[in-house]
Amino acid sequence: MSVLLKIIVLFVTLAVTVIPALANTDSRSLPTYFLVWGFLGCCALIIVTQIVPMILEFRKQSKLAAEQKKLPEQHRS
Repeated sequence: MSVLLKIIVLFVTLAVTVIPALANTDSRSLPTYFLVWGFLGCCALIIVTQIVPMILEFRKQSKLAAEQKKLPEQHRS
C-alpha cells in the first residue's frame, strides 16, 4: 500500500468516526447541563458565603461610625 493511499484511508476513517459524534450533540449534551448548573450553583454558594458576612460587617461598622459621629455632637450641647 502506498503512503498516499494510507493517508487517504486514515482521513476517511477519521471523517467517518468524527461526523456522527459531531452530529449527535443533543443526546450527549443533555446530561452535562445538570453538571454545569450544579457547578455554577456551587460557585454561587461559595461567593454568597463570602459576601454575606462582608455585608453584615460593613453594616456593623457603619452603625458604629454613625454612633461615633453623634457622640461629639452630644457633648457640645
